Amino acid sequence: MELLGYSAALLAATLWSVTGLLATGPVRSIGVIPFNALRMLSVGLLLMVWLLLTRQWQWPEPGAMTALILSGFVGIYLGDTLLFFSVKILGPRMAGLLFATNAPISFLFGVFILHESYYWLNLVGVVAVSAGVFIAILSRAKAGTHHLEAANGNVKLGLITGFGSALCQALGTLILFNTMRSGQDPVFASMVRISVASLFLISSLFFPAFSGGFKSYLKLNRKIYSQILLSGVLGMGIGMSLLLWAVKVAPLGIVSILSATTPVMILPILWIWTGQRPALPSFIAAAILVTGTSMIFFAA
Repeated sequence: MELLGYSAALLAATLWSVTGLLATGPVRSIGVIPFNALRMLSVGLLLMVWLLLTRQWQWPEPGAMTALILSGFVGIYLGDTLLFFSVKILGPRMAGLLFATNAPISFLFGVFILHESYYWLNLVGVVAVSAGVFIAILSRAKAGTHHLEAANGNVKLGLITGFGSALCQALGTLILFNTMRSGQDPVFASMVRISVASLFLISSLFFPAFSGGFKSYLKLNRKIYSQILLSGVLGMGIGMSLLLWAVKVAPLGIVSILSATTPVMILPILWIWTGQRPALPSFIAAAILVTGTSMIFFAA
């Protein structure tokens, strides 16, 4: 059963890689906020239907609901929005590498805020992740000429939003730490967080100077909506469900390591998708980053 759990974690990482590739076109076409609003609304409705059909709709305690709402705002509304801004500018591979820094950030939160114990190897992992991202940034010019690798805007802004998405993801997880430890159903928690994010995203559409507004949907066609829906179902639906199931049947540390292999998984997928082999520094940076992530989760 553990082997199936490991396979599920790897499949989740693979699906998240595909999600990034599917999202790039729609994000650059209709804009980040309109894309994410439609994506979150679609996935949120699917989760609501699932919870109702399976009769798993159980309201949490008021304190837990507050944590879920705050986590949804920080981790998904802010975190996902910043992530897709980075995807729009830098492409899915580079944005994914930056987002992976949420692992060392979460580790530092655990040490300094939750006062968790750590090993020297964990600290080496933090340095390794930082080195992997640094190599990726320095070698951006050699990444490739395909539109999925080419910069589309201010690179500095793309880097800032990428790191910002990792910080928000780590903060969102930290906010939920005690709530999830108390036995909160993860599917219902995801539904609440996604619903909160959807509310704020839709509200943002009323400010077109910031978000592009509802007129952005005039560019929407069947192909773009299919990509948006598929990216949401694969990433937020199937991918997250596989991860939650993997955690139930396999050791958390190993599952965390395997699910963090997205920066490596995306390279062969990107190669097949574009027909262009990623540059050697891209493979080196991804390998160092995943190795560092493994060290961070070692004995955690």
